[in-house]
Amino acid sequence: MFKLVKYELRANFLTIIGSCIVVIIANLLLMTQKGTWSSTAILALSGCLIIGSVIVIFIASLKIMSKYLHNDSGYLLFTLPQSGKSIITSRLITALIQISIIVIVSFFMSYLTVANKIDFSFLGDLKPGLILYSIVNYVWGIIYFLTIIYFCMVIGKIALKGKKLGKIGSFVIFIILSIVISWLSTKITILLPQNLNLSDFSINTANALNFGTTASESAFNINIAAAIFDIIIFIGLFMTSSCLIDKKLDLS
Repeated sequence: MFKLVKYELRANFLTIIGSCIVVIIANLLLMTQKGTWSSTAILALSGCLIIGSVIVIFIASLKIMSKYLHNDSGYLLFTLPQSGKSIITSRLITALIQISIIVIVSFFMSYLTVANKIDFSFLGDLKPGLILYSIVNYVWGIIYFLTIIYFCMVIGKIALKGKKLGKIGSFVIFIILSIVISWLSTKITILLPQNLNLSDFSINTANALNFGTTASESAFNINIAAAIFDIIIFIGLFMTSSCLIDKKLDLS
């Protein structure tokens, strides 16, 4: 599995490096405009760079999976002695690494661009609960979202023959599935409002759909029932995708 991760990182190496270089150069150019442009404009453009670079590397991650499913390179991958679980896991790990590299570089350069002086002392004021919450949300958000997309791509490939039809079908399936999952998650959150507060690991019944008047009131809350539901959905989609790759995937 880790050989697959290494292979995929190499395959996407130029995209990662290219995105980082573009982000660095663009932010350096923004630095030269400090004092000429308003701080709001610089902040907005720097934010756009972050969003744009993440979207580029995210699309690149999806293109690799799409290429495996619809192009000749899929014959090599899916005929290797690797299980569907290993293939999906390697894709998720690779995408997480790629996106994380771009996010770290983008936010670091954005901070250097916007800040009047370099000062990382604020890191010492961050609460452990907030750090834990942010890391869990970040990793889980990427893995969960990509798992849904990969599932839809595999279903589209199997259910709909033809490269173009399969891609369009995958997109339609993704939209419908996302709406259904979001609706069910919202209903579960309303019916079972018990939350786990990661700042002190206490249980409360604050409305998770209402984020409160301040960040400290609800920033660390995770709805227990919704979290369990999301985990079940993740496992179900992951296992189904893996089984379909092993038993049903036709590369012809």
